[in-house]
Amino acid sequence: MVFLGWKWLRALLWLSLLIVSASILLVTELSEFWFLSVLILGAVCLYNSYLEFMVTSIFISPLKPKDSASGDHWISHYGYHKNLKIHIQVYSTVPEQPLIIFVHGWRSTSASVADRAQSFVEKNWNVMLLELPGHGQSSPILRWNAITVAEHVEYHLRNMSDYIAVSDETPVFLYGHSMGGYLCSRISSGQIRPLDFKITGVILESPLMLYSHILEEICHHLRIPGFLRSVHLKRLYRDVKMMHPEIESSDSLQQFDIPHWGLPNVPTLCLQSKNDNRLGRAHYDALVLHWGTEQPLTHHLIESLPHSGARTNEVREQLLTDWLGNFDSLLL
Repeated sequence: MVFLGWKWLRALLWLSLLIVSASILLVTELSEFWFLSVLILGAVCLYNSYLEFMVTSIFISPLKPKDSASGDHWISHYGYHKNLKIHIQVYSTVPEQPLIIFVHGWRSTSASVADRAQSFVEKNWNVMLLELPGHGQSSPILRWNAITVAEHVEYHLRNMSDYIAVSDETPVFLYGHSMGGYLCSRISSGQIRPLDFKITGVILESPLMLYSHILEEICHHLRIPGFLRSVHLKRLYRDVKMMHPEIESSDSLQQFDIPHWGLPNVPTLCLQSKNDNRLGRAHYDALVLHWGTEQPLTHHLIESLPHSGARTNEVREQLLTDWLGNFDSLLL
């Protein structure tokens, strides 16, 4: 029933059901043919409506946005791409100072990473806090998905000079937490066209690395029956392909998991919550398993670090400071 994937034909099914049902109301004696017609058309329409609702439910958007980071030292900028506004906050010093770019997690805002950024403000680094679509003061997005969001993050990093001035030789670091780590992993990989600046290193804090696990979690929450999962996935791909024709024509979720999604091709530090009550250990294990040998990966399991809410953590800060000390260009 491939033709049922065509939205205009599904609308035609509903119109047919309406016409047949109206005809029955005008007929005093209900024939078996008309009865079966309504029954079959109704079942097909309900089946498709259910699947379409389940597909739409996958593209869930965040709830009511939380407040952004506050403080006189944060200067707000608003960038636009494909009619979506993105809120970017910066602390700017001199162009020669290092730059670190923070990308927060799902249903968070720049406020959730502002305390992590504060130590870099105190070091007089250049700092950027980028709020994802649908979060903080950025525009809401009807069909939230990681591919679209990664595209917007990439676009604004390519136009970084609109928001902050840094020299060509300035060391640049990405810091991604949870979903932000997933996005930073792709941005710093070979999966996209090289940026106009060189990324010096990447920090991943309790990162999401396997989007297939998130999809499985959502499907379980929606109680989609197992025998409908394959059909549901095909329709999900249909909608994703409509939004992003560049993705592979495949029903496999591997392209949204590492290593296919993209791994950083620069030195990387992973600071993982040892008892991650949100993502568990699978994402961290996948990162360690699939990491290549071209660039060093330093990874730590931190007992005192929860997945979220840890705006300050002494162990995390010390491990980060130690790792940054390996970069001669920083002159720490």
